[in-house]
Amino acid sequence: MHTQTPAKETAAPDQTLLVLLAQSGDREALEQLLRDAYGPLRRYITNLAGAALADDILQETSLQIFRKLHFLREPSVFRPWTFRIASRIAFAHLKHGNRWQPLEDAPPEHFTTSDMNVGELPDEAFLALLDRVSPASRAVLILRYQHDLTLEESAAILEIPLGTAKSRLNYGVTTLRKYLTAERKPA
Repeated sequence: MHTQTPAKETAAPDQTLLVLLAQSGDREALEQLLRDAYGPLRRYITNLAGAALADDILQETSLQIFRKLHFLREPSVFRPWTFRIASRIAFAHLKHGNRWQPLEDAPPEHFTTSDMNVGELPDEAFLALLDRVSPASRAVLILRYQHDLTLEESAAILEIPLGTAKSRLNYGVTTLRKYLTAERKPA
């Protein structure tokens, strides 16, 4: 897990240039953008929807990036834009497969994310616990703690209000905290 403070999500000048080139028809630039996005998107999709659906979702995501890249008005937001596309497709697959668990209106109990240092869990422990969280909360947790995006950026990617992103993060952390507490209790 990364414990440093997340930086503002802006594209490197090279990535912005690649987006502009790809938008003007440069196939090599498009292929490079897709190669660069592949690893982070695969991790995000696999952790959100599971390994069984990852290939299909990643393929659809790549196709949508290809089809819609010329509509992207701000090349500097290419990376968050790809996560938004991947989120939409993953949620559609989860809903279609009846794997969607609606998020409750309010978290089971009030707390702050400082009550539990999710960002300091080892990657393996964090990922193992994610299956116990609703997909809506899982998406915010992954974007926040694995991809180091701010809550504002996560909300924009998921196209939800900031308050909803905060609620989903709190709900997810509460759920993870309950499982961690239960695992530590002597049998």
